[in-house]
Amino acid sequence: MKNKEVDFDESILKDEEAFKKRFRLVEGKERDELRARIAKARSASKDRVTMYLDSDIVRYFKDRAEIESSGYQTLINSSLRQMIDIDEQKGNAATVKDDILKDKKFLKRLKSALAS
Repeated sequence: MKNKEVDFDESILKDEEAFKKRFRLVEGKERDELRARIAKARSASKDRVTMYLDSDIVRYFKDRAEIESSGYQTLINSSLRQMIDIDEQKGNAATVKDDILKDKKFLKRLKSALAS
């Protein structure tokens, strides 16, 4: 999932009344219900796994997470997602290449264009 940029009017931070109107403190039962809904939404889109990683890899992601102020598991997940995206792009390129090599009309036109 990619982060969505949200337009934010920073002037609201200067006006306490506007801030209180826009943001309110959620407490008690309402807070518990919201936490439960968030946990349910997260669990619906993610799978819990147990795996062993080399300690230097975990250390790298924890250090990087501290610098970026995010979770190290989130960084591992995004790194794996980038790897999948790269593999998919390579797969798409291979498909295009195969399609071109199978297109006899295109290859004949290419041959004649190169000959002239």
